[in-house]
Amino acid sequence: MKVNDFQKYEVSLKIPYEDYFSLIYETKYLLEARLGANRCFIAKVAMYGNCRRRAVEKAVEWFSKDFKGVLGQAHKVMTINDPFEEVTYDDEFACNDLGNKYLDDITIDRVLAESGGDLDREDPDSDNNQHNSLRRVRRRRKENVQLTSRLSQTPSGTIYYRMTEPAGKKGSRMKSKLVKLSSKSLEKALREVSRRGLDKFEKFEDEKCTSKIRATAPKKAA
Repeated sequence: MKVNDFQKYEVSLKIPYEDYFSLIYETKYLLEARLGANRCFIAKVAMYGNCRRRAVEKAVEWFSKDFKGVLGQAHKVMTINDPFEEVTYDDEFACNDLGNKYLDDITIDRVLAESGGDLDREDPDSDNNQHNSLRRVRRRRKENVQLTSRLSQTPSGTIYYRMTEPAGKKGSRMKSKLVKLSSKSLEKALREVSRRGLDKFEKFEDEKCTSKIRATAPKKAA
């Protein structure tokens, strides 16, 4: 055990009656197993890690190495508790993150309550199941981030510049359009806008707006 693997987690295996005797046939004994409800053997094993994600990783490796497929897929029989409540719901919650998998019932109930209806239990027998404990039933609503008055960034990281250009003939109104940039940071995006000349009509539009404001401003009495 590594020095920093100091946190203790409990791995639970829920083994159907027939499968448990298959283990014995394969000379793989679980001395911790006790017969529980619904003719299932329950085994509890301690696992240590510096976080739940690491404990899950070690538990999956242990399950694969020790049982070699005798008990089937791990997500159908194995759960790991969350004694330090590391699994919490927020806008960035990912059901397929290893640290959010193999959840026990207590943790699932808590996270479902935190999600406010955004999540639900995953069916372990579902064809679409990626060995997750939870599934998303409502899509996350992510909005663009406004970097400047003209630059915005999508949740995926793409930056767009709101470019202004003449609509057509001389004297006609200006129009705006979004131009996709290759830059991924604000500093580089500003340089790209200048390099590509996307801001060449900005000054003209600003002067036009300023003149319009001055023309509509009330005159002070003499």
